[in-house]
Amino acid sequence: MKNYLLPLVLLLPFSLQASDCEYSKDISQKLDLAGSEELAVMAVAGDLRVRGVSGSTQAVIKGKVCASKQEWMEQSRVETQGGKRSEINVVLPGTDGDWSLMGNSYVYLDLELEVPDHIPLDVKDSSGDIDISGVGALAVKDSSGDIDIEDSTGPVTVRDSSGDIELNDIERQVTIESDSSGDIRGSDIQGSVLVVRDSSGDISFRDVKENFVVEHDSSGDISAARIGGDFRVESDGSGEIDARDVKGTVEIPDDRS
Repeated sequence: MKNYLLPLVLLLPFSLQASDCEYSKDISQKLDLAGSEELAVMAVAGDLRVRGVSGSTQAVIKGKVCASKQEWMEQSRVETQGGKRSEINVVLPGTDGDWSLMGNSYVYLDLELEVPDHIPLDVKDSSGDIDISGVGALAVKDSSGDIDIEDSTGPVTVRDSSGDIELNDIERQVTIESDSSGDIRGSDIQGSVLVVRDSSGDISFRDVKENFVVEHDSSGDISAARIGGDFRVESDGSGEIDARDVKGTVEIPDDRS
């Protein structure tokens, strides 16, 4: 699979790019996932919405391309590949440096997927918001934009650069491998919560059945409420730490007590 390198402007919020869509087209496709053991999704620039569907054996793919040039609109597409590790990849054209940071040059593809609710998902995205619900095991790697995940029956792992992260109604463990900026919030987590590294922004979890652990936090408040296991903060730079109704032990750095 080829790597399509996109210019920095695609990482800017869309509100800073184009207020109108000069050229657009709709995309509608399906991908047979019978026999697939994992689905990888590569969404480049644009919002991504994923919904899990019970009893389904296919992915229903809908999208809208928005571009400032007709040729960019025509070249934008979604490529798919079946197999044990199936793939859905957004492909946007190269631009040869023909970009304006003032918002006159743009191309992005908003993507909406319906997928079998049992198939593990590996999602990568460069910019735009992510909204995922009703799925199983899930791994998300995102550069910018908010992430909203709810109603997951499998473990959830997130690696994020910027934007808020919201997790609700997760039946297994939650792992935030890294987060550079933006708040992290979660509720109704049936497993444990582990935040490996957070640079800035508040961290808040409530109604966690097992342990809630923050290994390293640089700045921002940390809040824990109604934790069924232990609550532990191993390293914290600045910000308040608040723990309420923790059934297990509470451990925070001595200088933060």
